[in-house]
Amino acid sequence: MSDEDTTRILNRKAPKLGNEVDETVAYSSMQKSAVTDKTSSSSSRDEDYTKIFRPTKPSETVLGAPAQTGTAFNGEPVVGWLVIVDGPGKGQALPLGFGMNNIGRAKEARISLDFGDEEISRQDHASVAYDPKGNKFYLQHGGGINLTYIGETPVLQPVEIKGRETISIGNTKLSFVPFCGPDFIW
Repeated sequence: MSDEDTTRILNRKAPKLGNEVDETVAYSSMQKSAVTDKTSSSSSRDEDYTKIFRPTKPSETVLGAPAQTGTAFNGEPVVGWLVIVDGPGKGQALPLGFGMNNIGRAKEARISLDFGDEEISRQDHASVAYDPKGNKFYLQHGGGINLTYIGETPVLQPVEIKGRETISIGNTKLSFVPFCGPDFIW
């Protein structure tokens, strides 16, 4: 059994309020049904419960789906980061996932740069793509009016990026930090 096939058992304290019930949910890779055990006990405000969690494999996730800013991609591994080094949001790190990572101000963008820079397009200002087969990253322009730059050079077609490049989008400067590369791949 590989590490991806392991099942994790998580124990936490669940606060009990009034007539709430404890639930133990078991997920199986063979079935998508949940088994629920409900008991009606109100003797204690903090009772143990166990939840069996089976992580999904990267191949089972929907690539290119929007994710929340600053969080994991619903179990998808992080392949790198964009770190804001200048402009609104300075110091924030934004995770990159497999496939296309579209960048824009909108909440629907996979990489949402909604920190107050109005020169960033709402949708698809640019994108960073991670190619898992070639284990390479590419930056490309999103097709809007405002340009994207690497250093002082405009990005007019896809450009391979290797790490530590300064990417300018609007008044925001980002540094690309890869996690996957020659020494590691998921």
